[in-house]
Amino acid sequence: MANRNKSYDEVLAQKFENLDYAKGYILNMTENEGLDVKDALRETIKAMGLQNFSEKSGLSIQAVSDFVSERQNWSTEKLKKHIYEVFKLKAKLSLFDDTAAA
Repeated sequence: MANRNKSYDEVLAQKFENLDYAKGYILNMTENEGLDVKDALRETIKAMGLQNFSEKSGLSIQAVSDFVSERQNWSTEKLKKHIYEVFKLKAKLSLFDDTAAA
């Protein structure tokens, strides 16, 4: 994310207290922005704040930071668990043939 001022960060973090807003944000990242689940979660965590996600997921800030900065790669099961805990969304793995459209 670009540099933001503190008051903007606080306003945005407060928006993520609304579960519907948080759900909509991460769903938009996958459905409209075309990000995969891991990248959508990384971008959502950046927007909501590492501390906020840490508190909601029960993970340490260091673990969240390591995931966001790609120093740590979470398993599919860990992604599913924390997406459900924080956003009350169920994730599933899907396959598709991207050469079929060519």
